[in-house]
Amino acid sequence: MSQSSSPSLCDTDLPTGVHFQAELPVAWEPLPAPPAEQVSGSQANEELLGNLLILDEAVADPEEDAQQEHWRRVEAKLDLMLSLLGEVLAGQCGLPAARPVRLGGGVLCVDGISDQPLPAAGDWLRVQLYLMPGIPRPLVVVAEVLPSETPKRLLLRLTGLPETTRDLLERFVFRQHRRAIAQARSHSSEKRPVKPLN
Repeated sequence: MSQSSSPSLCDTDLPTGVHFQAELPVAWEPLPAPPAEQVSGSQANEELLGNLLILDEAVADPEEDAQQEHWRRVEAKLDLMLSLLGEVLAGQCGLPAARPVRLGGGVLCVDGISDQPLPAAGDWLRVQLYLMPGIPRPLVVVAEVLPSETPKRLLLRLTGLPETTRDLLERFVFRQHRRAIAQARSHSSEKRPVKPLN
């Protein structure tokens, strides 16, 4: 996943705070009306986010047995492989185009849209966001289009997420945000000139 801590194209529209930005495959389709209920497929979203968190995490507890941690990761990978195999056998198409996105605070910003008309503010969309391009299974959410004065930008407010899904998504975003900060600090320290010893 290509991430950056530099100012995003979305900075003028999104509030500051915990977020992450990356080039990610994303697609959307219009919905005829605001959804009356929470987005369907919440169980699949929770399974996806839970597995991504397990695959992505460092060992949080130094007291945890290394072998126990190893098998927990293996089990998560097997679960994902079985789910993905089922989707491939069902004839899943290739990934949509990757675009600069920024996700945080229940808002999704997508930039660089020049290949299709932008939905109008107030429209409702079903959005598929591939949080890890190496794993061709999307997070599926319902979103309302927010007004934006920036060309080629789609600004969305995520709606209808069950509490468990929202909590998992916030944990995922926080972890990516923290990693981007750590990478930026590491990159900054590598660029810092070394002072000669007197």
